[in-house]
Amino acid sequence: MVEGEPAHKSNELSKEENQQSNEEAASTELVVRHPLENKWTLWFYENKNKNWEDNVHEVASFDTVEDFWCLFNHIKPPSQLSMNCDYNYFKNGIKPMWEDPSNTKGGRWLLQLPAAKSNPYVDEYWKNIIMSIIGEVYNEQSHEINGAIVNVRGKGTKIAVWTNNASKDNAENILAIGKKIREILGSQNEKLVYESHTDTATKVGSFAKPAFVL
Repeated sequence: MVEGEPAHKSNELSKEENQQSNEEAASTELVVRHPLENKWTLWFYENKNKNWEDNVHEVASFDTVEDFWCLFNHIKPPSQLSMNCDYNYFKNGIKPMWEDPSNTKGGRWLLQLPAAKSNPYVDEYWKNIIMSIIGEVYNEQSHEINGAIVNVRGKGTKIAVWTNNASKDNAENILAIGKKIREILGSQNEKLVYESHTDTATKVGSFAKPAFVL
């Protein structure tokens, strides 16, 4: 019947529209991103030249959880890096160097470990530290964290969390960050020391005098 045809076509059209709507909704779900509180940049250091700045290169920046994992899962873990290489994750706009204005008055919580290739905990420690800083788990002290570095050397591996205020008046916040790092590492056996960048830059020998030890 002619009278029935429009109703039939309307039903089919409704089904097609519903299907299209569902597909669009599914497509939208696939592109959802979970934003981070801050934008972060990965820098890679490889010791090839005498000039430090010639050896460090900006790799990529990210500001969502998904983009972080896309980057993190497609690069080598510290245990597979060549000697004299570093990974540096810093808030966007901050360079991984003492001379950067955001770092000059700061310091670092430092964890010293055996050589990365012979230490089963290096990769896990590093991943947990990076997840903690980009996830802003340091509560009201999160704004004091500028970044984190892993140094891979023949004598051992260093993991450091850089903060922006190493003054003695800020001791409470510095210690709170250090205690949180220990909690994140899940180990009470690893020694953590806090050094100001000023002391590190003027140290005599291999070690600076630590301001705090945990």
